[in-house]
Amino acid sequence: LIDAVVDRGEGTYPYDKAKSQQVTMKKVTFRDFRAIGVLNKPDSNLMCAQCHVEYACNPGFDPKTGAAIGMGDRRTNYFPWVNVLDLKQRYETIGFKDFRHGITGAPLTKLQHPEAESYWGSTHERKGVECKDCHMPKVKNKQGKTYTYHGQRSSRYMKQDTCTRCHTYWTEEQAEYQIEAVQNYIRGKMTKAEYWLGQLIDKYDEAKAANVPEDALKQARELHDAAHILWEWWTAENSDGFHNPALARESLARSLNASQEGVGLLNKALTELRAKK
Repeated sequence: LIDAVVDRGEGTYPYDKAKSQQVTMKKVTFRDFRAIGVLNKPDSNLMCAQCHVEYACNPGFDPKTGAAIGMGDRRTNYFPWVNVLDLKQRYETIGFKDFRHGITGAPLTKLQHPEAESYWGSTHERKGVECKDCHMPKVKNKQGKTYTYHGQRSSRYMKQDTCTRCHTYWTEEQAEYQIEAVQNYIRGKMTKAEYWLGQLIDKYDEAKAANVPEDALKQARELHDAAHILWEWWTAENSDGFHNPALARESLARSLNASQEGVGLLNKALTELRAKK
């Protein structure tokens, strides 16, 4: 996180330069090899972003050369610090992929848990709501003493202390309905995107077996990479899209479109190949 925010100069909120100027991080080094990031003011979004982000922390390979990338390479300890729409380009820029798909051979990324990046630009984030407000709220014990809850669980299990404190016109049942409505909608979009990914993979297998020209297969692999990263982000992210429904909807729509484009070009290549026989 320090590397992304300070060393690379991308700021605490890379898509909001004004907020990055309001919430700053200073790198403090000691013992020649240790460093801590000191915030100018508390910000639980950034505190949680130490872990709840997409990152590379494993061996991989360079997709352009195929060369293995071992743990001695800085790319195996890397925070992209971008949202889902920019992630593919970021990994292409540094030259890192996690694995090749077993059927298509497409170089793919294994997503982690990008909650922080998903939250950027959402309605709640724009209103100043932080991770702590929903996951570590102020609660009262049996003696009436107020304390910060440190269980770090979903707000749906403590709606009275989270959702209805801001949405005062809701009952807890209405809050639950809102959560379910968003998550069920996004789960449906994830399932549809996953279905078309499967269709693309199956069509690739068929096309390769039919000896479709390599240029068509190459285009299909590129579309597989794009569709995969736009879909898997949300299967790895822990809110089922609730952290940013608008971004989830856009990303999953792009994933579906990429898969359908891949199926279409492979069908065209198959048709042209059969016409020559």
